[in-house]
Amino acid sequence: SVEQTNNMTYADHAAAFGPRLSEKGKLGFLIEPEQDPTGCSPVVVEKPPFLQEDSWIALVRRGDCSFITKVRSMQKSGATAVVVGDPDHPGRWITMYAPGDTSDVLIPSVFLAQEEYLSLLSLARTGPIPIRLELDDFISWPLIDVLIIVVISPTILLVLIYISWRIRQRQKRRAELADVKTVNKLTIKKFNRQKIRENEREECAICLEDYMEADSLRVLPCQHDFHAQCVDAWLTTQKKFCPICKACIERLPCPQQQHERGM
Repeated sequence: SVEQTNNMTYADHAAAFGPRLSEKGKLGFLIEPEQDPTGCSPVVVEKPPFLQEDSWIALVRRGDCSFITKVRSMQKSGATAVVVGDPDHPGRWITMYAPGDTSDVLIPSVFLAQEEYLSLLSLARTGPIPIRLELDDFISWPLIDVLIIVVISPTILLVLIYISWRIRQRQKRRAELADVKTVNKLTIKKFNRQKIRENEREECAICLEDYMEADSLRVLPCQHDFHAQCVDAWLTTQKKFCPICKACIERLPCPQQQHERGM
């Protein structure tokens, strides 16, 4: 955080390169380099007599060059730290990254969102203002970004993949089962032992119990019959084909039959 001597505190976002702030923080006078407010090139800062050579902190705006270029330029100019602000995008927080080797960067740098930047800028333009860059007590912003990228994002992705898989499995399962209305439309007959034809079954192939006189039998399109309650439960909770010949009770092939034909 950036703390002003009047106890005003501004939230910042530490850069992913350069040294980290110590527990003591970094004390200095905040100055906007008038020669180049973007900080893209080294400047000569006209410091007041009371300002020591190594105690000024550069306040520069985002844009025109990379973050690492700004920090390197201000380091060459003698700044002990760099504060980069975004004047154009309200509420936007970013982490300043830099590709390649940044071991030459010896000063810390932080990023300010629009509101914080404009507030400090208006004060800095009245003259150098004493501030302290302090290490956040909780956790550094770059580490939070890494945590989101490495841990939270993959976890969310895995959860979404699992939910999608569960939905597909449920849809597949529903496609394998018969609708209750469809089952109820199938023929029902009463078992009559005197009318049994040759080679007709006298027992239910599902429960293996003998048919009793006047039992309700469900007759499937393949002409195999079963106890109505047995085959109804089979069709609506297991598979929508005949337990004996595997013939689908619907005109379209059952999902399992389509899979077997594809093989």
